[in-house]
Amino acid sequence: MANRIEGYDKKIIDCSLKEFLEKGYNDASLRNIASAAGVSTSTIYTRFKDKEGLFNYLIAPTNKFIDYMEKTLLNYGAMSIEEQKDEYDNISDEGFDKFIELVYEDYPAYKLLVSCSHGDTFNNYLEKITSLDVDYTMKFLKDIGSKAFYNEELDEGFCHVVSTAFYSALFHCVEHDMTKEEAGKYINKLRNFYQRGWSAYF
Repeated sequence: MANRIEGYDKKIIDCSLKEFLEKGYNDASLRNIASAAGVSTSTIYTRFKDKEGLFNYLIAPTNKFIDYMEKTLLNYGAMSIEEQKDEYDNISDEGFDKFIELVYEDYPAYKLLVSCSHGDTFNNYLEKITSLDVDYTMKFLKDIGSKAFYNEELDEGFCHVVSTAFYSALFHCVEHDMTKEEAGKYINKLRNFYQRGWSAYF
């Protein structure tokens, strides 16, 4: 982005958040944002290129969770299979605590992603998370000698469907504006429900 003019950026960001949250991506107007921020539309174009560039800037904090997942799963996959079994619950607990922390640290960005984005933006985000989860889950099942895996009772396609459903439900807390405390209780219920199903294959 171009060099900043002091004070402009915060006004643009604040007004952009308000416009996108109130109207969604498709109906949001750069002209309205510029007017509310007291800048010209060319100022916004110079800094963010276009409406999509501005929106992507606003939701960029949501990539922290994907980065966290990638790093955590990479480290987890590097453990011995016995260590993975021993650490499974701890890693899972830490991961969902981190999810809640990140979401409520940058809540407007997640709200935009889940409820106000355009096209396949949110679906593509979900797909990244799901693909990471499925890759490591299938490897884990293979490494522990899961009969369901080797009998093809649990294949990658089924795992992908279940994982997609889970992560879609995970963001229900954002879609419905739960408080941080409500989200914690909801996610624990969701995890317990799915864990009962997965336990049959571990």
